[in-house]
Amino acid sequence: MNTSQTAGLNDEPVLQTNGLAAVTLSSVWSDGIAIHKDQKHLERFSAYREIDFLPSTIANKLVGMRAGDEAEQRISADELVGEWQACRKIETDVAHFDRNYRRGPDITPRTGRFYPQGVLHGVGGIFKEDITPIRIVNIDQGHLTADPNHPLARHNISIRLHIDEVLPGCDQCGGRCTSSLDELLKYPGFAAALPDGRETDFGDDPANMTRQDEQDDEVFYRKARMVQHLDSHALSEINRLYLELIQENSEVLDLMASYDSHLQDIPMSRLHALGMNADELAANKAANHRSVHNLNEITRLPFDDATLDAIVCTASIEYLIHPHSVLQECLRVLRHDGVLVITFSNRWFPTKAIHVWSELHEFERLGMVTQWLHKAGFGDLHTLSSTGWPRPVDDKYASEMHVADPVYAVWGFKDKVSAG
Repeated sequence: MNTSQTAGLNDEPVLQTNGLAAVTLSSVWSDGIAIHKDQKHLERFSAYREIDFLPSTIANKLVGMRAGDEAEQRISADELVGEWQACRKIETDVAHFDRNYRRGPDITPRTGRFYPQGVLHGVGGIFKEDITPIRIVNIDQGHLTADPNHPLARHNISIRLHIDEVLPGCDQCGGRCTSSLDELLKYPGFAAALPDGRETDFGDDPANMTRQDEQDDEVFYRKARMVQHLDSHALSEINRLYLELIQENSEVLDLMASYDSHLQDIPMSRLHALGMNADELAANKAANHRSVHNLNEITRLPFDDATLDAIVCTASIEYLIHPHSVLQECLRVLRHDGVLVITFSNRWFPTKAIHVWSELHEFERLGMVTQWLHKAGFGDLHTLSSTGWPRPVDDKYASEMHVADPVYAVWGFKDKVSAG
């Protein structure tokens, strides 16, 4: 019997010192605006290679864990990503920001945004090839301040390891310089609000809320598209989140809906589907009420104040050119403690998405949507990222992409206070 299993033939496999497992690593942290949860699935996790990188409480429990077991530890960020040091900040003239750092349109320096450190090449020995993230924290009268500390360096983090499956085989190979924990924590901090409470300038000003295709949306959406735009695993993750957040017998609005609202097994009292194509809406068997409505032309929702319990928006937020107005409308029509849940991935119609969407890192998009909800008046804000899962074998892109579509989500409640 291999070393990943116990001696008893009928016993569940137990992870051994040199064993392998499929695991999900998670981090939970708060920036004072929202509580962020980021999870990364690892299809082949080597206990031998990774144990020394894990927080001590988790490392001490790792050997002997079975499928379904979890270990968790809250830890200060400096133990994971290094201590935040004010002396590392870079002060320079904004003219030293290389707007032509990459091919394509010029890059605009914006307060709160993250960039490769190489955009400041020539300043303090920085090389153009350095892609380490750096955050601009202030621009004032031609003067620029940038922070090269790790994006999560200011935040305490709760780390959790869940054993999805104990795998056969073993692994005693070393030689890695980075850990799975490093990969989990590498980018989520891009979603963090600025520590002093200022808004991040994501570039979501009117000039960047235009699209490549500015013809009437009715032309683009005239043709019904009875296809799923994300793979089945991502859609299952989205459905699971909606099931968790939507209360039984809720009256729900699917905003920017199509033929599938991804609300399976949710006992709703009523489902309103509001979208752009009448044929797609007619095919939505879960809907009780259907409305063809262009939110880019008329941002007001066709509902009275405080009449809905929940609103979902799936893989569509990037098409709104007036998101602030629409989200304020969502707040208006929700009842007390009503929830708005926005989910998206890294796939969209490029000609119809707002320009700023493609300019941002995936986790910066998460931060921008969180900021939109916060500005609209939503409270008790949360985000979720879920990445690294294997792509379903029956997916049409399985031969080209081995990893499932990532899932990003932001949700908030009416009349609740945001995270402290």
